[in-house]
Amino acid sequence: MDDSYLHRMDVTAKIVCFFCVVVMVFLFNHPLPNLLLAAALLAAVLPARLRMKSVFGALKALIPVILLIIAITCFTAVPKNFRLPSSAQVLFTLLGAKATLGGLLQGLTFMLRIFIMVFVTSVFTICTPVDALLGFFNKIKASYVLSIVVATAISFVPTMMQKKEMIFQAQRARGAGVGGKGILGQLRAYVPIMIPLVTNSILMADHLSIAMTNRGYGANRGWTNLTETKMRPSDWLVSAGAIALTIGCILIRFVLRIGMI
Repeated sequence: MDDSYLHRMDVTAKIVCFFCVVVMVFLFNHPLPNLLLAAALLAAVLPARLRMKSVFGALKALIPVILLIIAITCFTAVPKNFRLPSSAQVLFTLLGAKATLGGLLQGLTFMLRIFIMVFVTSVFTICTPVDALLGFFNKIKASYVLSIVVATAISFVPTMMQKKEMIFQAQRARGAGVGGKGILGQLRAYVPIMIPLVTNSILMADHLSIAMTNRGYGANRGWTNLTETKMRPSDWLVSAGAIALTIGCILIRFVLRIGMI
């Protein structure tokens, strides 16, 4: 849906919520608080019925990497760095290397952090038009160079994902081997996709620079916006709630010292 409550939310409130999530996801190294945060985000986003197929597709592609991170963390975590004595418990030994409970919990935390960051970033890019981002940067008097770089980088993410899918289908129609199995097979399958994808990205960047030059970007220190957005009471309420939740998590982490392995 292109007219959900997430689309109607003011860009300032979205940015506040985004940075609050970034702070909260790195406060704890125990998976339980991050699992609760992930569940809260899903409960807040899924009712909007966004087109999340590409998001979950990207998460699915990360599964081998995530499993590898968990396996490595199990054996490489240092028991003396754990705060809880139970975290140093040895689960099993493989070729002389000991897998600890704390290492497993830390690996699960990394997994949840990756999921939350990919999920939140994807939702933000889906629900936030580039014009709204440029208007926000203009409102805070940011440099036009910074504004264009950030807005272009964010807008390129869904564009490049669509380009990748188009190239994937075109290469499959030509009979290219793009259906490899396993990690090595998937890496080999991306070879016929990456070259045209990189070429397309260079051409898009070149066309964008020409268009910006023709439109006079940088000629003036400021610019006018097509539409002026204002924070509504609901936006203020959401922003205040996100900030209050972040402050509460900080107090839990550093005052009560909860959420550490």
